[in-house]
Amino acid sequence: MTTATAPAPGPAVVGDSSWKHLREVIEHTILTDPRTLQVALGPSEIGTACDRCLVHLLAGHKATEYVAPWLPTIGHAVHAWLDKAMRLHALASDDGDRWHVESRVTVGQIGGVDIKGNADLFDEVTGTVTDWKISGKPKIDSVRRHGASLTYQRQAQLYGKGYEDAGHTVRAVQVIFLPRNAVSLQGGICWSAPYDRQVAQHALDRANALHAGITSLGAEAVLAMSPPHTGQEFDCDRWPGEATPSTDRQLDGLIPQTPGATATGSTAPTTAHQ
Repeated sequence: MTTATAPAPGPAVVGDSSWKHLREVIEHTILTDPRTLQVALGPSEIGTACDRCLVHLLAGHKATEYVAPWLPTIGHAVHAWLDKAMRLHALASDDGDRWHVESRVTVGQIGGVDIKGNADLFDEVTGTVTDWKISGKPKIDSVRRHGASLTYQRQAQLYGKGYEDAGHTVRAVQVIFLPRNAVSLQGGICWSAPYDRQVAQHALDRANALHAGITSLGAEAVLAMSPPHTGQEFDCDRWPGEATPSTDRQLDGLIPQTPGATATGSTAPTTAHQ
């Protein structure tokens, strides 16, 4: 009996034209997704630690998308999975009423307009707001060393204010950083802090002060007074046609100081744990 011999595998095909087409489909879908095209401000935008980015956002300037934003797309996909997982858990457990999953909350007003956002999770029993972040190792290592950035702290506290204003008792906020490139969740980390309405109110006061300046002086005049970009925000390099940034922090007299802010841009007390 003769045994057939399997043919040797051929060389890998590099540059297959179908990949080019599929990439175009993926990138077009990303660039036309409502999340990519979103212009309405929410807690994520108001919380930004970069004054200059916030001025652009408040002025309604259109940021440049140099490439289809793949990392945020991964984040949106994981958020959708977490949303489904928590809803299934709530349906299957005896304490389903404990969890508020992906709830729409109003965190305050800017220029008389309600600012709304989708809060990831609220625990009715502990009074804890949770915000998921899908992050790379450098970000998680930074959180482990320094805690969550001021931007993320403000976002979490703004969501806390939204829940409190809706009649819930809020005691704490936490940002859970899930590893984007690890084989397990052991590489994740959770930053937490007591709920502090003052931090949220400061973020709104700051945005309202900048909005008032834009309304009375114009966006270009406020940008001319603004410090350079921090370089730490996703949007920092996405604003075309800017005026030459000032090296003087002239906006310090226009906007209030962050309660409890430290030189590293964090607020205390906070906790980061595995």
